[in-house]
Amino acid sequence: MRRPPCNLLTTVTIIVILMMCVRPTAASLRSIRRMVRAKEYARARRALEEELPKLSGKSRSEGMLLLARLTKDVSEAQRIYRRIIESGRARDALRARIELAKIFYATGEYERAARILSTLAGKGYRGDRWEAIFLRALCWKKLGDTSRARTDLELIDRGDFLYWSYMTLAEIDIVEGKIEDAIERYEMIAGGHSNPIAGFKLGECYEIQGDRERALKEYRTLASNFPKSLEAPKAREKIQMIQSAGRIRRDRRPSRGGEKEEEAGEEPRIDGAVPFAFTIQLGAFSERENAIRMAKEIEEITDDVRVERIESDGRIWHRVRVGRYRNREEAERYAEFLERKTGYTGKILPR
Repeated sequence: MRRPPCNLLTTVTIIVILMMCVRPTAASLRSIRRMVRAKEYARARRALEEELPKLSGKSRSEGMLLLARLTKDVSEAQRIYRRIIESGRARDALRARIELAKIFYATGEYERAARILSTLAGKGYRGDRWEAIFLRALCWKKLGDTSRARTDLELIDRGDFLYWSYMTLAEIDIVEGKIEDAIERYEMIAGGHSNPIAGFKLGECYEIQGDRERALKEYRTLASNFPKSLEAPKAREKIQMIQSAGRIRRDRRPSRGGEKEEEAGEEPRIDGAVPFAFTIQLGAFSERENAIRMAKEIEEITDDVRVERIESDGRIWHRVRVGRYRNREEAERYAEFLERKTGYTGKILPR
Protein backbone atom coordinates (compact mmCIF):
# COMPACT_ATOMS: atom_id res chain seq x y z
CA MET A 1 0.00 0.00 0.00
CA ARG A 2 1.29 3.42 -0.95
CA ARG A 3 1.94 5.91 1.85
CA PRO A 4 0.16 9.29 1.57
CA PRO A 5 2.36 12.16 0.49
CA CYS A 6 4.06 14.04 3.29
CA ASN A 7 2.26 17.33 2.54
CA LEU A 8 -1.15 15.57 2.85
CA LEU A 9 -0.20 14.21 6.27
CA THR A 10 0.88 17.69 7.33
CA THR A 11 -2.44 19.19 6.19
CA VAL A 12 -4.48 16.56 8.04
CA THR A 13 -2.41 17.11 11.20
CA ILE A 14 -2.96 20.89 11.05
CA ILE A 15 -6.75 20.45 10.65
CA VAL A 16 -6.87 18.07 13.62
CA ILE A 17 -4.88 20.52 15.75
CA LEU A 18 -7.18 23.42 14.76
CA MET A 19 -10.26 21.37 15.60
CA MET A 20 -8.81 20.51 18.98
CA CYS A 21 -8.18 24.20 19.63
CA VAL A 22 -11.70 25.34 18.63
CA ARG A 23 -13.83 22.68 20.31
CA PRO A 24 -12.80 23.32 23.93
CA THR A 25 -13.68 27.04 23.58
CA ALA A 26 -17.20 26.38 22.29
CA ALA A 27 -17.66 23.62 24.85
CA SER A 28 -16.41 25.93 27.61
CA LEU A 29 -18.94 28.66 26.78
CA ARG A 30 -21.72 26.08 26.67
CA SER A 31 -20.67 24.67 30.04
CA ILE A 32 -20.55 28.20 31.53
CA ARG A 33 -24.08 28.88 30.28
CA ARG A 34 -25.19 25.62 31.90
CA MET A 35 -23.71 26.88 35.20
CA VAL A 36 -25.72 30.11 34.82
CA ARG A 37 -28.93 28.16 34.16
CA ALA A 38 -28.18 26.13 37.30
CA LYS A 39 -27.73 29.47 39.18
CA GLU A 40 -24.08 28.68 39.93
CA TYR A 41 -23.20 32.31 39.28
CA ALA A 42 -19.92 32.57 41.23
CA ARG A 43 -18.57 29.41 39.61
CA ALA A 44 -19.68 30.59 36.15
CA ARG A 45 -17.98 33.95 36.62
CA ARG A 46 -14.67 32.36 37.69
CA ALA A 47 -14.76 30.00 34.71
CA LEU A 48 -15.60 32.86 32.34
CA GLU A 49 -12.78 35.06 33.61
CA GLU A 50 -10.34 32.19 32.96
CA GLU A 51 -11.80 31.53 29.50
CA LEU A 52 -12.19 35.12 28.27
CA PRO A 53 -8.49 35.74 27.35
CA LYS A 54 -8.65 32.71 25.01
CA LEU A 55 -11.69 34.02 23.12
CA SER A 56 -11.77 36.24 20.06
CA GLY A 57 -14.29 37.72 17.63
CA LYS A 58 -17.94 36.78 18.14
CA SER A 59 -17.13 34.35 20.98
CA ARG A 60 -15.33 37.08 22.90
CA SER A 61 -18.24 39.52 22.54
CA GLU A 62 -20.67 36.83 23.72
CA GLY A 63 -18.38 36.06 26.65
CA MET A 64 -18.16 39.74 27.63
CA LEU A 65 -21.95 40.13 27.47
CA LEU A 66 -22.28 37.13 29.76
CA LEU A 67 -19.62 38.49 32.12
CA ALA A 68 -21.42 41.84 32.40
CA ARG A 69 -24.64 40.04 33.38
CA LEU A 70 -22.76 38.07 36.05
CA THR A 71 -21.11 41.20 37.49
CA LYS A 72 -22.61 42.56 40.72
CA ASP A 73 -20.79 45.90 40.46
CA VAL A 74 -22.98 48.24 38.36
CA SER A 75 -20.04 50.47 37.38
CA GLU A 76 -18.02 47.47 36.20
CA ALA A 77 -20.98 46.18 34.17
CA GLN A 78 -21.32 49.59 32.51
CA ARG A 79 -17.60 49.57 31.61
CA ILE A 80 -17.90 46.12 30.04
CA TYR A 81 -20.95 47.13 27.98
CA ARG A 82 -19.14 50.27 26.73
CA ARG A 83 -16.16 48.16 25.66
CA ILE A 84 -18.52 45.90 23.70
CA ILE A 85 -20.13 48.97 22.07
CA GLU A 86 -16.69 50.24 21.05
CA SER A 87 -15.72 46.83 19.62
CA GLY A 88 -17.60 47.57 16.39
CA ARG A 89 -19.65 44.35 16.14
CA ALA A 90 -23.11 45.72 15.32
CA ARG A 91 -25.33 43.00 16.86
CA ASP A 92 -23.32 42.75 20.07
CA ALA A 93 -23.12 46.55 20.36
CA LEU A 94 -26.90 46.76 20.00
CA ARG A 95 -27.35 44.14 22.71
CA ALA A 96 -24.90 46.00 24.97
CA ARG A 97 -26.81 49.29 24.51
CA ILE A 98 -30.08 47.61 25.51
CA GLU A 99 -28.43 46.11 28.61
CA LEU A 100 -26.90 49.50 29.47
CA ALA A 101 -30.35 51.12 29.18
CA LYS A 102 -31.69 48.46 31.56
CA ILE A 103 -29.12 49.51 34.17
CA PHE A 104 -30.17 53.17 33.87
CA TYR A 105 -33.83 52.14 34.13
CA ALA A 106 -33.16 50.03 37.24
CA THR A 107 -31.35 52.95 38.91
CA GLY A 108 -34.17 55.42 38.15
CA GLU A 109 -32.39 57.27 35.31
CA TYR A 110 -35.40 56.96 33.01
CA GLU A 111 -34.60 59.92 30.73
CA ARG A 112 -31.09 58.64 30.13
CA ALA A 113 -32.38 55.14 29.38
CA ALA A 114 -35.02 56.55 26.99
CA ARG A 115 -32.36 58.50 25.06
CA ILE A 116 -30.29 55.36 24.49
CA LEU A 117 -33.34 53.32 23.49
CA SER A 118 -34.56 56.01 21.09
CA THR A 119 -31.45 55.44 18.97
CA LEU A 120 -32.17 51.68 18.83
CA ALA A 121 -35.91 51.42 18.19
CA GLY A 122 -35.55 51.29 14.39
CA LYS A 123 -32.42 49.15 14.23
CA GLY A 124 -31.20 45.59 14.49
CA TYR A 125 -32.96 42.28 14.67
CA ARG A 126 -36.72 42.34 15.18
CA GLY A 127 -36.55 40.81 18.68
CA ASP A 128 -34.04 43.45 19.83
CA ARG A 129 -36.11 46.19 18.22
CA TRP A 130 -39.30 45.10 20.07
CA GLU A 131 -37.37 44.96 23.32
CA ALA A 132 -35.96 48.48 22.80
CA ILE A 133 -39.44 49.85 22.03
CA PHE A 134 -40.97 48.11 25.06
CA LEU A 135 -38.26 49.35 27.45
CA ARG A 136 -38.62 52.88 26.07
CA ALA A 137 -42.37 52.70 26.72
CA LEU A 138 -41.66 51.73 30.34
CA CYS A 139 -39.39 54.77 30.65
CA TRP A 140 -42.13 57.10 29.33
CA LYS A 141 -44.60 55.51 31.76
CA LYS A 142 -42.27 56.07 34.72
CA LEU A 143 -41.77 59.69 33.59
CA GLY A 144 -45.55 60.18 33.53
CA ASP A 145 -45.79 60.50 29.73
CA THR A 146 -48.52 57.91 29.18
CA SER A 147 -49.29 59.21 25.68
CA ARG A 148 -45.80 58.38 24.36
CA ALA A 149 -45.80 55.12 26.31
CA ARG A 150 -49.10 54.09 24.68
CA THR A 151 -47.81 55.01 21.21
CA ASP A 152 -44.74 52.78 21.67
CA LEU A 153 -46.67 49.85 23.14
CA GLU A 154 -49.20 49.85 20.31
CA LEU A 155 -46.33 49.39 17.82
CA ILE A 156 -45.60 45.93 19.27
CA ASP A 157 -47.81 43.42 17.46
CA ARG A 158 -45.79 40.19 17.80
CA GLY A 159 -42.84 38.57 19.54
CA ASP A 160 -41.90 37.93 23.17
CA PHE A 161 -42.94 41.41 24.32
CA LEU A 162 -46.49 41.37 22.95
CA TYR A 163 -47.90 39.92 26.19
CA TRP A 164 -46.04 42.44 28.39
CA SER A 165 -47.04 45.35 26.16
CA TYR A 166 -50.70 44.34 26.60
CA MET A 167 -50.25 44.19 30.37
CA THR A 168 -48.66 47.64 30.41
CA LEU A 169 -51.36 49.10 28.15
CA ALA A 170 -53.96 47.81 30.62
CA GLU A 171 -52.13 49.60 33.46
CA ILE A 172 -52.19 52.84 31.44
CA ASP A 173 -55.92 52.31 30.76
CA ILE A 174 -56.48 52.21 34.53
CA VAL A 175 -54.46 55.41 35.06
CA GLU A 176 -56.55 57.15 32.40
CA GLY A 177 -59.83 55.85 33.84
CA LYS A 178 -60.53 53.43 30.97
CA ILE A 179 -61.43 50.54 33.25
CA GLU A 180 -63.53 48.66 30.69
CA ASP A 181 -60.60 48.69 28.24
CA ALA A 182 -58.28 47.40 30.97
CA ILE A 183 -60.73 44.62 31.87
CA GLU A 184 -60.95 43.58 28.22
CA ARG A 185 -57.16 43.35 27.97
CA TYR A 186 -56.77 41.44 31.25
CA GLU A 187 -59.57 39.04 30.34
CA MET A 188 -57.82 38.33 27.04
CA ILE A 189 -54.53 37.57 28.83
CA ALA A 190 -56.06 35.69 31.77
CA GLY A 191 -58.37 33.56 29.58
CA GLY A 192 -58.72 30.09 31.03
CA HIS A 193 -57.16 31.34 34.30
CA SER A 194 -53.69 30.73 32.88
CA ASN A 195 -51.95 33.88 34.13
CA PRO A 196 -51.88 34.87 37.83
CA ILE A 197 -50.65 38.44 37.23
CA ALA A 198 -53.46 39.25 34.80
CA GLY A 199 -55.94 37.48 37.09
CA PHE A 200 -54.93 39.63 40.06
CA LYS A 201 -55.11 42.81 38.01
CA LEU A 202 -58.52 41.78 36.71
CA GLY A 203 -59.73 41.39 40.30
CA GLU A 204 -58.46 44.91 41.09
CA CYS A 205 -60.36 46.30 38.08
CA TYR A 206 -63.56 44.70 39.34
CA GLU A 207 -62.90 46.32 42.73
CA ILE A 208 -62.50 49.72 41.08
CA GLN A 209 -65.89 49.17 39.44
CA GLY A 210 -67.37 48.26 42.80
CA ASP A 211 -68.12 44.68 41.72
CA ARG A 212 -66.78 42.96 44.84
CA GLU A 213 -68.39 39.60 44.02
CA ARG A 214 -66.55 39.25 40.69
CA ALA A 215 -63.34 40.51 42.30
CA LEU A 216 -63.70 37.96 45.10
CA LYS A 217 -64.29 35.17 42.58
CA GLU A 218 -61.16 36.16 40.61
CA TYR A 219 -58.97 36.31 43.74
CA ARG A 220 -60.24 32.93 44.96
CA THR A 221 -59.59 31.32 41.59
CA LEU A 222 -56.08 32.74 41.53
CA ALA A 223 -55.28 31.58 45.09
CA SER A 224 -56.61 28.09 44.26
CA ASN A 225 -54.97 27.64 40.83
CA PHE A 226 -51.63 29.33 41.59
CA PRO A 227 -51.02 28.83 45.35
CA LYS A 228 -47.24 29.23 44.97
CA SER A 229 -47.31 32.32 42.75
CA LEU A 230 -46.19 35.74 44.01
CA GLU A 231 -49.77 36.97 43.51
CA ALA A 232 -51.36 34.31 45.73
CA PRO A 233 -50.54 35.99 49.11
CA LYS A 234 -51.81 39.32 47.74
CA ALA A 235 -54.99 37.62 46.50
CA ARG A 236 -55.58 36.07 49.94
CA GLU A 237 -55.05 39.50 51.53
CA LYS A 238 -57.62 40.96 49.14
CA ILE A 239 -60.10 38.19 49.98
CA GLN A 240 -59.74 39.02 53.68
CA MET A 241 -60.22 42.74 53.06
CA ILE A 242 -63.35 42.24 50.91
CA GLN A 243 -64.89 39.81 53.40
CA SER A 244 -64.11 42.16 56.32
CA ALA A 245 -65.72 45.05 54.43
CA GLY A 246 -68.81 42.90 53.87
CA ARG A 247 -69.07 42.14 57.59
CA ILE A 248 -68.69 45.85 58.44
CA ARG A 249 -71.50 46.78 56.04
CA ARG A 250 -73.78 44.09 57.52
CA ASP A 251 -73.05 45.32 61.07
CA ARG A 252 -74.02 48.86 60.05
CA ARG A 253 -77.48 47.85 58.77
CA PRO A 254 -80.33 49.29 60.89
CA SER A 255 -82.15 46.82 63.13
CA ARG A 256 -85.59 48.31 62.26
CA GLY A 257 -86.96 49.22 58.88
CA GLY A 258 -87.42 52.87 57.97
CA GLU A 259 -84.13 54.11 59.39
CA LYS A 260 -81.70 55.65 56.96
CA GLU A 261 -78.07 54.52 57.02
CA GLU A 262 -75.70 57.30 58.02
CA GLU A 263 -73.84 58.62 54.97
CA ALA A 264 -70.20 59.65 54.80
CA GLY A 265 -70.51 63.28 53.80
CA GLU A 266 -66.80 63.67 52.97
CA GLU A 267 -66.95 61.31 49.99
CA PRO A 268 -67.45 62.98 46.59
CA ARG A 269 -70.20 61.78 44.31
CA ILE A 270 -68.87 59.14 41.90
CA ASP A 271 -70.48 58.65 38.53
CA GLY A 272 -69.54 56.56 35.48
CA ALA A 273 -67.05 59.19 34.26
CA VAL A 274 -65.01 58.99 37.51
CA PRO A 275 -64.29 55.32 38.27
CA PHE A 276 -62.17 56.13 41.34
CA ALA A 277 -61.95 59.12 43.65
CA PHE A 278 -59.26 58.50 46.30
CA THR A 279 -55.58 57.63 46.44
CA ILE A 280 -52.99 57.04 49.18
CA GLN A 281 -50.05 59.45 49.44
CA LEU A 282 -47.03 58.11 51.32
CA GLY A 283 -44.67 61.06 50.88
CA ALA A 284 -43.74 64.20 48.96
CA PHE A 285 -40.13 65.14 48.18
CA SER A 286 -38.38 68.08 46.59
CA GLU A 287 -35.63 65.68 45.43
CA ARG A 288 -36.89 63.22 42.80
CA GLU A 289 -34.27 60.63 43.78
CA ASN A 290 -35.79 60.38 47.29
CA ALA A 291 -39.25 59.80 45.82
CA ILE A 292 -37.88 57.13 43.47
CA ARG A 293 -36.13 55.43 46.40
CA MET A 294 -39.36 55.23 48.40
CA ALA A 295 -41.36 54.07 45.35
CA LYS A 296 -38.89 51.22 44.69
CA GLU A 297 -39.25 50.10 48.29
CA ILE A 298 -43.06 50.15 48.11
CA GLU A 299 -43.00 48.27 44.76
CA GLU A 300 -41.95 45.17 46.71
CA ILE A 301 -45.42 45.21 48.31
CA THR A 302 -47.68 46.49 45.53
CA ASP A 303 -47.41 47.16 41.78
CA ASP A 304 -49.65 50.24 41.69
CA VAL A 305 -47.04 52.81 42.80
CA ARG A 306 -46.39 56.05 40.95
CA VAL A 307 -44.33 59.22 41.35
CA GLU A 308 -46.26 62.34 40.35
CA ARG A 309 -44.51 65.63 39.66
CA ILE A 310 -46.35 68.85 40.61
CA GLU A 311 -45.53 72.52 41.05
CA SER A 312 -46.84 74.29 44.16
CA ASP A 313 -46.02 77.86 45.23
CA GLY A 314 -43.14 77.95 42.78
CA ARG A 315 -41.58 74.70 44.05
CA ILE A 316 -41.42 71.29 42.37
CA TRP A 317 -42.63 68.33 44.42
CA HIS A 318 -42.49 64.61 43.68
CA ARG A 319 -45.37 62.76 45.33
CA VAL A 320 -45.30 59.00 46.00
CA ARG A 321 -48.84 57.67 45.61
CA VAL A 322 -50.41 54.22 45.70
CA GLY A 323 -53.65 52.95 44.23
CA ARG A 324 -56.96 54.38 43.08
CA TYR A 325 -60.08 53.69 45.12
CA ARG A 326 -63.81 54.28 44.70
CA ASN A 327 -64.33 55.29 48.32
CA ARG A 328 -62.44 56.36 51.42
CA GLU A 329 -63.18 53.12 53.30
CA GLU A 330 -61.44 51.05 50.63
CA ALA A 331 -58.44 53.39 50.62
CA GLU A 332 -58.16 53.35 54.42
CA ARG A 333 -58.14 49.54 54.52
CA TYR A 334 -55.28 49.43 52.03
CA ALA A 335 -53.40 52.22 53.85
CA GLU A 336 -53.54 50.13 57.05
CA PHE A 337 -52.19 47.13 55.12
CA LEU A 338 -49.30 49.25 53.74
CA GLU A 339 -48.47 50.61 57.19
CA ARG A 340 -48.28 47.06 58.59
CA LYS A 341 -46.00 45.97 55.75
CA THR A 342 -43.77 49.05 55.36
CA GLY A 343 -44.13 51.24 58.47
CA TYR A 344 -45.15 54.23 56.33
CA THR A 345 -48.33 56.07 57.30
CA GLY A 346 -50.39 57.01 54.27
CA LYS A 347 -52.66 60.02 53.80
CA ILE A 348 -55.99 59.47 52.03
CA LEU A 349 -56.51 62.18 49.41
CA PRO A 350 -58.98 62.89 46.60
CA ARG A 351 -57.51 62.22 43.16
